[in-house]
Amino acid sequence: MIDAARTLVIVLAATLASGGTLLTIGLLGPGTVDGTGADFGLDTNGNGRFDWLVVDASVDLPESGVWDVSGSLFGNGTPVSGPCATGFARPAAESFSAWPITSVYERYFFTAGPQTVRLAFTGTDIERAGLDGPYGVQAIFSLGGYVAYVDSGILPPDREAPYVQWNYTTRSYDASEFEEPVRPVAFTGSHEDAGIHVDGDGLYDLLGLSAGVRVTTPGTYGLSGVLSSRADPNETHWAMPVAYAYRDVRLEAADTSVTIHFRGDQIRMSGVDGPWDFSLTLYPSYPYPYDGRNGTVPGTTMHPIAIYPEVLCGTTGPYSAGDFDDSAELVRYTGAFEEAPADWDADGRYEALVVRAEVESFVNGGFDFDGTLRSADGTRDIARFAAQGYLPIGVSWTEWAFPGGSIAASGIDGPYEAVLSLTPSPVGIDPTTTYVTRSYRAADFEGDATGRPSHWISALNATGTGGALRVYADVQRGDDMLTYVIEDVLTLVVYADARNEVFKASDRVYLPSGGSSQSFAYSVDGLSPGTYTVVATLGNPDAPLDVWSVTVSL
Repeated sequence: MIDAARTLVIVLAATLASGGTLLTIGLLGPGTVDGTGADFGLDTNGNGRFDWLVVDASVDLPESGVWDVSGSLFGNGTPVSGPCATGFARPAAESFSAWPITSVYERYFFTAGPQTVRLAFTGTDIERAGLDGPYGVQAIFSLGGYVAYVDSGILPPDREAPYVQWNYTTRSYDASEFEEPVRPVAFTGSHEDAGIHVDGDGLYDLLGLSAGVRVTTPGTYGLSGVLSSRADPNETHWAMPVAYAYRDVRLEAADTSVTIHFRGDQIRMSGVDGPWDFSLTLYPSYPYPYDGRNGTVPGTTMHPIAIYPEVLCGTTGPYSAGDFDDSAELVRYTGAFEEAPADWDADGRYEALVVRAEVESFVNGGFDFDGTLRSADGTRDIARFAAQGYLPIGVSWTEWAFPGGSIAASGIDGPYEAVLSLTPSPVGIDPTTTYVTRSYRAADFEGDATGRPSHWISALNATGTGGALRVYADVQRGDDMLTYVIEDVLTLVVYADARNEVFKASDRVYLPSGGSSQSFAYSVDGLSPGTYTVVATLGNPDAPLDVWSVTVSL
């Protein structure tokens, strides 16, 4: 026999990762009941800290059916970690307000009458928020397929399908009593900002914002930022967006800092003077699917843990929007150059004259490359180069390959003047520079070669010990500025003679960016003494991109 007062354990927790809305837990509507229930902290791993805050809600449901249950836990004040208050104004008519810390949701069949529903709130969410209890709890029970989420700030309207709103206040807790989440990186709270001049026109091209971080797990992280106007002191309107930015950043295990740049043209167009409120969000760029273990223990390859985005809220110094440039320069040349003629087919004549320019980019983004190779006196255009590429924030090298056929056809010997221009692909102005090359003979260039391949086999080595063969191969991608991933197949075959194939393997080649490489290793055991030929083929064996071979004796 099943007791009429059934207990439901709800353990599915939804983490508030970004954004946030100031909500009320004091507005009572039809079907609302004063909270009757109980609460306790639950330590599931025996380390003395609560993994869950369990709340038992005593409700009297008017009908039998499948009920949707949405519950939220609230704390007084703004969480020290998690959603920023920036950009969210308080509702005008409100007697009691609080911030959501964590939420739960479930569906279950209940019979009509008294029920005890158990809501289990994630302890790591509470510790991360840094708000001590007592906590406010609000749960909405809705019937008929209508889901009323507490965190939406919208209570169910009057309708035929019944619902019950249950409000409750827990006993006192310290946030430090709850389990601390695994944090590969965390903001330390320090930050500073400054306007950045890229050119000499007296206006800021960017606003740089730096924040201190403590890194325990090295890796690549995504960093995003939002600037907004400060909230109205009367809290009667929403804050206005001013600028936004994003970048990837590689961090080693140390106490260090991260920097992001907001575009000056966005700030100027907003027309909003500082100080501005900001929100920085830092998170791993690799996936961490939630595995139900509450984010309290290190994960594994098969079962990684849920990682919280780290958020820093703050305010910049005072600025005038008019102090920023409406045509901001987002990249500059450092003044360092390199050059080299390229003989890709090794026939003694050059297929291209490659000029490399070092640049400093202040934003992640795509850029249009446009280059002209001229005679030394600048009176004749000899060759053109045009491409699109992606530049990360920081210092990097750009490459401009002027075709040898055009140089040969011109009949003009060097030195040459290279005019290089970079333009942000979406919008922006193009910083231009010139560079004078060394002397060359036009006759030393040619235009009939097929050109350098996008990727190739760069090494193939084989060693024999006893009856075993060890083979090592490397595939290299060219130092291009293109943003797509190159995928191919490397096939390795070992022959005991011209026709006797004793080993064959095919592997996927994955080259995500310019200059990247991939290494392969193979073991062939159980071989008899003799001479073996190892052949590595890149691409379709019927039309290979590159083929290498090596002979080894056992």
